[in-house]
Amino acid sequence: MAKSIAEWMREGEELYLGAVRDFEDLEAQLQDIEKRHAIKKDEVNQIARIIGKPMVEGNRRVVAELVDDIDSMSPTNSSSTIARALTGRNIAR
Repeated sequence: MAKSIAEWMREGEELYLGAVRDFEDLEAQLQDIEKRHAIKKDEVNQIARIIGKPMVEGNRRVVAELVDDIDSMSPTNSSSTIARALTGRNIAR
């Protein structure tokens, strides 16, 4: 027997709530690990200062941002722009 829309929605809601709980649990674990990492970094650097070793660096997390904006000052890829580029003339107008 086919499921009703209400049953599909109920199952979707259950999946969503379970995923949110997992996400929040992982986020809490991550915060705990970051806290422990900072404490350990301080400990290592304190020892390093005492025995003359190099200090360890901090957060190594890489952050990237995708930029989808087109600069209004950049030339377009029109046929006239391409023709100017091929003939060695100035692209920007």
